Amino acid sequence: MESQEEIFGDRLKLLRKKQGRNQEDVASGVGISRARYSHYENNHVEPDIELIRKLADYFNVKVDYLLGRTNNPHDENEDDFDPIAEHNRLLEKYGIEDSGFFDIEKWKQMGPEELKQLESYFQFIYEQSQKKNNDE
Repeated sequence: MESQEEIFGDRLKLLRKKQGRNQEDVASGVGISRARYSHYENNHVEPDIELIRKLADYFNVKVDYLLGRTNNPHDENEDDFDPIAEHNRLLEKYGIEDSGFFDIEKWKQMGPEELKQLESYFQFIYEQSQKKNNDE
């Protein structure tokens, strides 16, 4: 199991690559040298709390995410949850072109747990389709 320090460095690297940046970009963005930033990303040293805050702001994630205290990089609570946006994300993720047969009012009433179940269902349908295509 990864330690908190390893999670921190791994998450820095993941976020940097996901945003298409190099170490120099990030280091410059938070006001440190590239070598110093590299030490954090490679888990050689731990930054102080002020730098952790700067890095969280730079990557637009929660400090707790960088520290491995949560796997949710952003603040998401029930009040901010948008079931239609989540529905659209799932349709795009699984390449579903036509969702016109769905009742939009029912989608608006779904909560995060129901949409997690829906995603599991989409994943199942997608995998079955891939299996069928591979068998043919």
